[in-house]
Amino acid sequence: MKKGLFMLLLLWAFPVHAQVGSCEPAMAEAYLDAGNVRARILNNGSLFWRRSPQQISSLGYEVPKGSGLHAMGTASLWVGGIMDAELRTAATRYGPWEFWAGPLDKAGNAPAHCKPYDHIWEIRTEDIQAFLNGEGTSENLKNWPWQLGAPVIDGDGNPDNYDLEHGDLPELLGDQRLWWIMNDAGGIHQATGSNAIGLEIQASAFAIKNPPWSHFTFYSYALINKNVSTLEDTYAGLFTNGDLGYFGDDYVGSDSLLHLGFYYNADNEDEGYRGYGDAPPAIGLTFLHTPIKDDDNRDNDRDGIIDEPGEMLGTTNTMAFDSDPGPYGDPTDADHYYAYMQSTWGNGRHVVEGYRGIQGDYWPKGLIAQHTNFFYPGDPVTGAFWSENNMDGMGNRVHPSDRLFVVATGPFNLAPGDTTVINFAIIWSRGDSNLNSISVLRRETRAVRANADYIYTPTAVMKSLANQQAPLLGFDQNFPNPFSQSTTLRYSLPQTMQVRLAVYDILGREVALLVDAQQEAGIYTAEFDADNLPAGIYLARIELDFLQFTKRMVLIR
Repeated sequence: MKKGLFMLLLLWAFPVHAQVGSCEPAMAEAYLDAGNVRARILNNGSLFWRRSPQQISSLGYEVPKGSGLHAMGTASLWVGGIMDAELRTAATRYGPWEFWAGPLDKAGNAPAHCKPYDHIWEIRTEDIQAFLNGEGTSENLKNWPWQLGAPVIDGDGNPDNYDLEHGDLPELLGDQRLWWIMNDAGGIHQATGSNAIGLEIQASAFAIKNPPWSHFTFYSYALINKNVSTLEDTYAGLFTNGDLGYFGDDYVGSDSLLHLGFYYNADNEDEGYRGYGDAPPAIGLTFLHTPIKDDDNRDNDRDGIIDEPGEMLGTTNTMAFDSDPGPYGDPTDADHYYAYMQSTWGNGRHVVEGYRGIQGDYWPKGLIAQHTNFFYPGDPVTGAFWSENNMDGMGNRVHPSDRLFVVATGPFNLAPGDTTVINFAIIWSRGDSNLNSISVLRRETRAVRANADYIYTPTAVMKSLANQQAPLLGFDQNFPNPFSQSTTLRYSLPQTMQVRLAVYDILGREVALLVDAQQEAGIYTAEFDADNLPAGIYLARIELDFLQFTKRMVLIR
């Protein structure tokens, strides 16, 4: 047989894969710290945790910020699906990582050199405010990587440029946004042994300064299929190792109605120098935006309506496992990782309700094994079966330890060139006991989910530049100032915003609440009557969405 014909037959017989790159591991990191959390962000598919050169684990999710206490060990992105009749995955737990820095070309190939993209870009409220106030252009503003796909508010009507002087600005979410780009084709998948998917990820993390959102962090992954084949039956998930304070006394649970997987302390004291002490907190991860699935005759978002337009999958699976060898422990190949995102063990058995989710020789006689996609969905607060507080319906508890947990969504298809966006929040909550912290977590998760569209809306001060017909955001000095009895405050809104305008004395005590309402775009005034207050210095503070401004006023008699 001629050599050319033999090579042609080989190409016909086996799928052609995107070329595997030779990228070095992504090493960039930055800190998300605008709120009351200090979280290390990495661009290798993992979050929070990086092993130090001395092989000592380095925790990176400190909350409250400055406390020295860490509420989560790590979180890693897992993606898997069927392409060209084979399973392809990009996943790991603690490395070797299966995402590299940089974009993919149209054929799904990684850059020849990934080092120029090994970066996490940042934008903050302070960058925007200083620029709008004529106080200079920060490096964050100058270097925003719009050419790579970093979102921009288009203020000059030309979507193909980035012109600060004519109204373009980075799209700021919250008070601090980090943005990075990565791919799964930059090297060999050592953890899963899989061929590359040809997946590009444009990722964001952001934080908000002010309560009630300051103890939470928010994330967005845009998954883009740069291959020429469809990725079918796709699942995407986040692997987490909780390490909630002291790692050795953790429990995990699920709340399917809130699309929530969470960690909590097994008792009311979190011991050790890393522990939170009495009344320890709980921490959870909830998907806020997932792929659309409105044609499968199921109530995926569990709102009581089947297949309404735009219905999202939400959280479809949660999975707990131990760091042990074998089909019920650490995943070792692509099939094992993919199975865990479907609440299935490495030997193909589905998770069942009861004990550790495995129907074995110890299974009580007469207990019917029920398949479930949610690990420990019972309520630990009430002691309902099946939770780690009640593993068998008789009130017996699982022995607490280090916990490993996966929260996933799927299945969905990703056609060539298609993008699907996955948004999620990590919510830290503390009540007056370990179980009350779960109740607080659920309440705060409901609030985040109800306000998700609002939270993920670009900061309004930038939108004002994209619509020059609307007034720019402003808070004018009161007039008159100084004043002897009453004074007028004036402010303008570029769009509908939540407004709170209050006056404080020099000790920080609120003495008057002038406005607390949602208001439409426009120019407003508010009167401050100080008839019953002593002379002195007062501060007028206006809070607009995620922004706040303060003016100094002088009352004289």
